[in-house]
This record gives sequence, structure tokens and C-alpha cells, in this order.
Amino acid sequence: MQRNINLSDLEKIILNKIHDHISRNEKVGINTVAQECFVSKSAIIKLSKKFGYSGYSEMYYTILASTNHALKLDFSDNIVDTYKSDSLTIHINMLVELLREYREKRIYIDSLGFCDSAKEYYLQKLLSFGFDAASSYHYEAFNKNKSGLYFFLSYSGVRSEILEKVNVAIENNFKVVAFTSTKDSPLGKIAHMTIEVAGIKSDKEHYIPNFFTSNLIILLELVLSKYSNKYLSPKKTSTYELN
Repeated sequence: MQRNINLSDLEKIILNKIHDHISRNEKVGINTVAQECFVSKSAIIKLSKKFGYSGYSEMYYTILASTNHALKLDFSDNIVDTYKSDSLTIHINMLVELLREYREKRIYIDSLGFCDSAKEYYLQKLLSFGFDAASSYHYEAFNKNKSGLYFFLSYSGVRSEILEKVNVAIENNFKVVAFTSTKDSPLGKIAHMTIEVAGIKSDKEHYIPNFFTSNLIILLELVLSKYSNKYLSPKKTSTYELN
């Protein structure tokens, strides 16, 4: 916020009241500030305009962002406890060993739907770890290699174009790993290995958060952490290692 603006004592009280709530990690609206400072909402809006903001909300969030008490989104504190399970550990270990086995071979990654963003994340992460990873946009890609690893990410795993591509990969000696929300889906049934990733579908009128894509990304992070700990830095123990 600008520092060269002359403020009245009342305006200073208003700002101090906002800072006081923020320091206690409390969200405070204009009505509360007005009541506690015995001023009208228009006086607070006038103060925000004085700083060049469109209104109270913009001024409040600017103050919040500029303080050391601004809340930082962090879902990692309890991530191991949240995701830890025997099934997950088994899948992580299997993926770690697959990456080790195909370290020197081509790894194709494909997807369909909203999880395309996860596919790009997988691609960039595996490349950064030195794997020969690539997207498989065309069927011809499989004909250029004797064998390799093929990851397919799909929430439903039912589309015909998915099955056609996977069958071509299998015919060309690629090991197919399916990441889908239903292991009994057509994709899950024809893949060599199927990992069931939690997710839920809902309509926008009654929307429920669908964590399928985010779970895919978290899974890869846990796999790479275990891979790094086991094969790249054996003397170091990862914070997020699952035994």
C-alpha cells in the first residue's frame, strides 16, 4: 500500500482494526470493521478509494497479501497419513520398479479428457528425471520401437479411441499401465497393469470436487520420491517415503 498518503486518526483506526484481525488469522468483512470502529461503511469505502482501490475487498486482500500472516495453501503437511495405505504402497513400489526396468527405453504417455494436464505433468517430470518420455499422438509412434512402456490416463477408460490405441501398443510389445477411476473399465481390463485412482463425477448444478487429476499428480510425486530415494540417493531418506 502507498505510504505517502495523509490519514486521519479515524482512518488509522480503521486500518489498524483490519491489521488486528489479519494478525489473528481472522477474515474480517466491512460490516464488522464498521461496527467495531463505529463508522459507516461508506467511510471505509472512501478510505479504500483514497488508496486507489475499487472498494473494501480489494483493499483488504491487498493488506492480507502484504502481511507475514497471509495464509499459504499447503496440503502436504499430512499427505503421507492421508494417502498411506497398503494398496498405495504396493502400486508405488510397482511403478518405481517399472521406471527402473524401462529406464533406457521409450516411455509413452497418453490421456483423454480433463486429465490431459496430468499427462503434461507426467511428461515434464519424467523428462526432468532423465527418462526418454514422449506423448504418443499417432499410432505410428509404437511401430518405431521394439518395446517400451505406455501410460494411459483416463477417468472412465471406455472410449473406443483409447482401446484402439492401447491395442496397437500391446501388439508392438509395449507394456501398458492404465490409470483410471474404475479398474473394471474396458481400458482397465486390457492393460497389463491397472491402477485405480480415486475420482468422482458430478454435474455443475450439484458439483462435488473431482480429485482424479490431482491424485494422479500426487501419485507421481510419491513414486518419484521413492525412486529417487531408492536409486538416485540411497543414503538419503525422503520426507514422503512410503515403505
